[in-house]
Amino acid sequence: MLQVNNLTVTQNRDQRTLISDLSFSLLRGDKLAVIGAEGNGKTALLRIICEPELASGYLNWQGHIDYAPYHIGYLAQETPPKLYDKTVEALTRPYISDGDLYRFADELMLREDILFSRRTIESLSGGERMKLRLLLVRLERPDIFVLDEPINDLDLEGIKLVESFIADCPEPVLFVSHDETLLDRAANKILHIEQIWRRTEARATYSGLGFREYMTKFVYDIERHNRIAAKEEKDFRNKMRRHLEIQDKVHRAQENISRRDPSGARLLKKKMHAVKSTGRRLERERIEGTKRTDREDDVDFFLADMPNVPNGKEVIRVNLPFLTIGETILSRNVQLLVKGPERIAITGENGCGKSTLLRLMVAELRERNDLQVFYLPQEWHEVFDTGSNAIDYLASDVRSGLRQEAANLLGSLNFTREEMIRPIETLSGGQKVKLAFAKMRLTRPNVLLLDEPSRHLSPLSNPAFRESVATYPGCVISISHDRAFLREVCTRVLRLTQDGLREEDRRLYANDDV
Repeated sequence: MLQVNNLTVTQNRDQRTLISDLSFSLLRGDKLAVIGAEGNGKTALLRIICEPELASGYLNWQGHIDYAPYHIGYLAQETPPKLYDKTVEALTRPYISDGDLYRFADELMLREDILFSRRTIESLSGGERMKLRLLLVRLERPDIFVLDEPINDLDLEGIKLVESFIADCPEPVLFVSHDETLLDRAANKILHIEQIWRRTEARATYSGLGFREYMTKFVYDIERHNRIAAKEEKDFRNKMRRHLEIQDKVHRAQENISRRDPSGARLLKKKMHAVKSTGRRLERERIEGTKRTDREDDVDFFLADMPNVPNGKEVIRVNLPFLTIGETILSRNVQLLVKGPERIAITGENGCGKSTLLRLMVAELRERNDLQVFYLPQEWHEVFDTGSNAIDYLASDVRSGLRQEAANLLGSLNFTREEMIRPIETLSGGQKVKLAFAKMRLTRPNVLLLDEPSRHLSPLSNPAFRESVATYPGCVISISHDRAFLREVCTRVLRLTQDGLREEDRRLYANDDV
């Protein structure tokens, strides 16, 4: 139904190849997940397929894409700016007589008071916007669904709804997601887009396996490949050592042979010719032999050496009779005590006030002189001057030593030199998370406040990120709907309800039963 043949994609800005000679087919029943590290071209691929007129502004491509006569329903990663000023009612009104409007809205747990609201799209919460956009895509009744990170900003219940939709959808689905649990449960095929050799070479792998099976095979194949390459390198060195010993021996014999033995000289000359021929053959074998490969998921997230919070030290005590936005009461009797070095997560429905609560804690903790706080919000404009570049952001001090330290740190996070010096606004969401992480490394906080920290990191980077946060000696207060993060990192999980914070049984997340 969707055919991509010999597709090669390059960036107009730096002529870097994102995708090289990619071919694949999407057929009925396929749930094809596109995975790969941050900035590798996953969104670029989907946009070329669905919105080539927009993609042409920053991408160049060759190859053939065909899905005629089928209709594609496309969910972009970000809400299109042209929708921000529109009201919900203006978008849903054309479907008011469509019975599926109410059925689909109910399946997405999109409340009826929102469904025909005169609120602008911009005024909705992130989760409400995502549910509305998913609803509108479904109402188009496409033959093919193309979804770019369809669970961004959704709560756990919303994530499971989208997970079930993808898994049970009769139409083929091409999608990008960073949620490993969703990938494991919904994808039946994988398209892995990589940038290897320090992001200088594009590689794409199409697999008919599910996510977990693919990742197991991917790691095994690379390790096996590199073992073979290492053995060939060792064999080559041994052969070359013997070859050079023979060559040296023949060379010494040539130097010492008497001029009165022309026959022997001719034999030695012929032997030296054969020895050099052997040397050339060994070099050809080396060139044509198995080459080592690398893994772009080898990212250096390391927090174990950061400052700690003493065991039992009170980090923050929250006692709010009411949690409000404006005049709206979101929750009552919100109480929380956090001590070092706990790692707690707050979950809850979209719009329940989690980010509002976290901001209140950030403001209070920044008044403390005995704690060093780092805050990662959901909205990038709160963190970065997007017109600046990564090096300038990390090293506003012009000392060359600090700039070099910043460059080295970004290099360990798989930034290319070009990505270090281009405007932050052009970086992918995952690269922005890594940039914020680099700032964290340089400021060395002992308390982290993280609002959905893993949502933009790829399923290849996320395991290393989770491991680093789990070994962090300081205190972590986070908002997360990432089930792997909740079960592998957090020592406590709390749900924000209308009646305050409620302790969750972490075994629910350990069993993936959420």
